[in-house]
Amino acid sequence: MVSLSEPRLPGPTLGREGEMDSILLLSLLLILLNFSLLPATPLAFVFHIPSGRVKCLTEDLAAGVLSVAHFRVADDPPSAHKISASVSDPNGEIVHNAESVESGQFAFEAGIAGRYTACFWSPKFQLDAAVSLDFEWKTGIFAKVWTSVAKKEKIDVMELELKKLELVIDSIHEEMIFLHQREAETQRLNQSTTSGMGWLSLLSLIVCLGVAGLQLWHLKTYFERAKIL
Repeated sequence: MVSLSEPRLPGPTLGREGEMDSILLLSLLLILLNFSLLPATPLAFVFHIPSGRVKCLTEDLAAGVLSVAHFRVADDPPSAHKISASVSDPNGEIVHNAESVESGQFAFEAGIAGRYTACFWSPKFQLDAAVSLDFEWKTGIFAKVWTSVAKKEKIDVMELELKKLELVIDSIHEEMIFLHQREAETQRLNQSTTSGMGWLSLLSLIVCLGVAGLQLWHLKTYFERAKIL
């Protein structure tokens, strides 16, 4: 069977090996960007919560950032222990709450920029007891399920890596804007504090001079009455 095609000028073509090299290069670049430039890397660890104590974790999020977390009791058997959890926004409003569960998850989109706090505790008090908690907190592009994205948008591996790279760059840009805003707020706070300290120092100097003047006037009056002067 003969097929017709437009003539093409000879030139370099991207074969299977070239495509795989490009994918590896993009993957390596994505990993470097993730670990060297992005501050919002996923949190995943196991920690112990003594009975009667509360342990909290905080994460600074910009407005509109997606946040997904999973937690479960890591003790064996898990049914022997329960855990309670509460997540609050920078204003103290409760975003997620769970009582006496073996495992759970929470997902939300940050409505306002600031520090979000996740607290965990054991609802049942037992002397010298502790609960081990396996916790993973993902934010930003790390919170996306890339396999679902690839299936939904019907894209191949190369396009998926390019999409990841694009979102990483966008996330870095948004993070830099967020850090710039935080820096501006910090500078305003420092200027306000410096100005307040300056006025307080001036007021302290005036008070000291006033007290010194009153002391001199009192001594002068005393010496005149005592006919020493």
